[in-house]
Amino acid sequence: MRGQKGMSYWSIVALLFIAFISIQFTLAVGGVYLDDFTMNKIIAERLKAAPTDSNPEALMREFSQQFDMNGIRDVKVSDYLTVTTDGGIEVVKQYEVRKNFIANIDLVIHFKKIFDQKSIQAGN
Repeated sequence: MRGQKGMSYWSIVALLFIAFISIQFTLAVGGVYLDDFTMNKIIAERLKAAPTDSNPEALMREFSQQFDMNGIRDVKVSDYLTVTTDGGIEVVKQYEVRKNFIANIDLVIHFKKIFDQKSIQAGN
């Protein structure tokens, strides 16, 4: 008796299911991670160019304008960012995003990063 050659019906179904889940996951969270990467880049660039005695409200306006220009429109800057000027400018970015994955299953993605102006300027 010869052995089976090729994939069985259930192997094909399982492969299609895994491909579907992978594509669905990428579509659900890919944009969120791309937006977060863009936000990190904007914050670092603005802190590198900002004077050390900058006004926190002015920085928040600049961040908001730059986010709008880069297509990150569903972000309210005051909810996501905290700017402090004690001994230098420090920006704390902390937020979470909830995205629908499949049916009633949601993915919750939490982001937190602290940007220190002195460290950013010293790095370059």
